[in-house]
Amino acid sequence: MEKVVTAELKIPSSKKERKAKTNGKTKKTVHKVVMYIVNALLGIMFLFPLIFLFVSAFNPARDLPSQIGSFGDLMPEYLTFSNFASVFTRIPMLQYFGNTLLYALGTVLGVLVVNSMAGYALAKINFKGNKLVYNFIVIMLIIPFEGITLSLYLVVRAFGMVDTPLAVILPGFFSCFYIFMFRQFFIGVPTALIEAAEIDGAGSFTTYFRIIVPTAVPVFVTVFILEFIGKWGDYYWPLLTLTNSQWFNVQLAIKSFSTASPYHWGTVMASLAVVTVPVLVVFMCLQKYYIEGIATQGIKDM
Repeated sequence: MEKVVTAELKIPSSKKERKAKTNGKTKKTVHKVVMYIVNALLGIMFLFPLIFLFVSAFNPARDLPSQIGSFGDLMPEYLTFSNFASVFTRIPMLQYFGNTLLYALGTVLGVLVVNSMAGYALAKINFKGNKLVYNFIVIMLIIPFEGITLSLYLVVRAFGMVDTPLAVILPGFFSCFYIFMFRQFFIGVPTALIEAAEIDGAGSFTTYFRIIVPTAVPVFVTVFILEFIGKWGDYYWPLLTLTNSQWFNVQLAIKSFSTASPYHWGTVMASLAVVTVPVLVVFMCLQKYYIEGIATQGIKDM
């Protein structure tokens, strides 16, 4: 039997096709260049306040607004660390840092435990009234914190927690938003994984802490970052519940620089820079998990 060998003939592309391909590549290149330029400009625009903050913190000028009239005036003639030294000598900033760290980490720990377990129960435990509780939590999302401030303050005062760290830490344990986030994540966890653990004799708490929690690291880190930043920058609630300067956080401490005499812009900017650094460090160290956690919070079965 004869073997018939057929050779594929490569038909050269016409000039029009080659020109179309070249134009297509050129358009893609131009589109990428434009996108890079736009993103760079947006990045500079969003970073400019931060750059201005840190540059001003090293500026020896006492009255910055009257001395900065253009971008050229933004850079001082010389840099000084005296503003940062003033931050730690005029007030006990280290003590306020410790207070704020206590409030932030204490609240974050409670938030992660309470809200994650609530989200897990709503996502994976079929109990009577599950949908009703979930709908109530979703409705509560539209109520701002200012709407419950008075009633929450009365509860805190009734328990004698005013002017104590518990007044700042305990009220932040429950969050409808974080419960919603955890529930949306746990919906994507395979139910077969939970059933397999139950067959092996694991109880509800064992299954949750040893099986579910390790698979939910991205959402835990996301909530950690959001709550840590929120509690670190909290001013409104500590202002209402703390009157003894011994328990002030850094935000209340910064207020003393804006009311004390003589007023010095460099010291105010230095205090803001000192307070901003821990937040930047936390975010930069955990941003990988934060982005992953946000990406997994797609719209799932409601």
